[in-house]
Amino acid sequence: MVVVAIVAPLGAQPVQGSSIFGTLSNFDIYNTTPEPSEGAEIELEGIHSTDIGGDFPAHYSSKEIVEYTDASNNFLGTRIQYTGYNFPGAPTPGSLLPNPNPTSTNGHALTYTAGGEHFGFWLGGAQPTTTRFFWLNDNNGTYERIGTIPETVPGPTWTYVPPANPGGAPMLQAVVKVPEPAEVEVQKPDSTWMKVFKTKLDSVPDNLQDLLEKLVSGDPNDPNYANIIPQGEVEVETEWELLKGGANPKEKMDEDQVEDSDKVVIRRYEFYKYIGPVDEENEPLSNWEMLGNPLDPGLDVLDGDGNVIFAAERGDFISANMVAAVLAPVVPEPSTLLLGVIGIGMLCNRRNRGGAPH
Repeated sequence: MVVVAIVAPLGAQPVQGSSIFGTLSNFDIYNTTPEPSEGAEIELEGIHSTDIGGDFPAHYSSKEIVEYTDASNNFLGTRIQYTGYNFPGAPTPGSLLPNPNPTSTNGHALTYTAGGEHFGFWLGGAQPTTTRFFWLNDNNGTYERIGTIPETVPGPTWTYVPPANPGGAPMLQAVVKVPEPAEVEVQKPDSTWMKVFKTKLDSVPDNLQDLLEKLVSGDPNDPNYANIIPQGEVEVETEWELLKGGANPKEKMDEDQVEDSDKVVIRRYEFYKYIGPVDEENEPLSNWEMLGNPLDPGLDVLDGDGNVIFAAERGDFISANMVAAVLAPVVPEPSTLLLGVIGIGMLCNRRNRGGAPH
């Protein structure tokens, strides 16, 4: 887990600002494709290479950050590509083997553990319109994507909303949706179940680099650890919601009211497979909503005679992505808002797909 923020000067009596100065996304991921992987690619649509302030070291021999265009040479975005998997102690040197039955990592276990990988990046002053992640394999020296559908690593787009009325509280909005295909649509996005946990901190270390290192370590002995990572069933903001995919993927927006004491607002998103019925456009036909949203879509609902009136529609765990907004006065200068983002996730699901990047 990683924390990064772009620091802007703040006054001794800070006032609410109106800008987002930096964002970050970090996630654990297993290779659940049917093929061994020697590389990985993060695609950031709408982001220039100069917007990337840094990335978290992954276990690969080489890294390349390149901008990409469409067929008419119009700018589209930037890709961070890792090649030559090189984790000491990996079961197969130079290759990340498939794991069809991954387990939860709490978002940071794969930072220093073989069998999966931990990726991270932070951006200054810009947010991608879409973020996509692909595994790569080495085809005789040419690295190709394993699949044409991105792995499920949903991340939010943050928006700061100033107070509607003088003296009112500002809001932080987080919008998520299931990842969409990067090129030709050969399959419509799958729906997923989403659960959201939230916690707030009233302070943040003066040195944000220290906070970054503490969260990357995932050390439960760190005094900040328990407060920073929403654990268990505490601080549940949203029970279960269906993040709808299909022909027209739906966005889901949540808001946090920013109080004067709020320095860090943290969200942990958990995502699970939707295994209920779908229509011809791959959009969900969930009975869960029709029945008034039972507490857990992973459980059958029975009537008084023991008959199933709702068959479980929540399948295997896919990913957990932790993100947060950091608001922290750092330097006693003219007031403005410091907003960084921490993000994490654990990803563990995808079907067999084929294709190569363009």
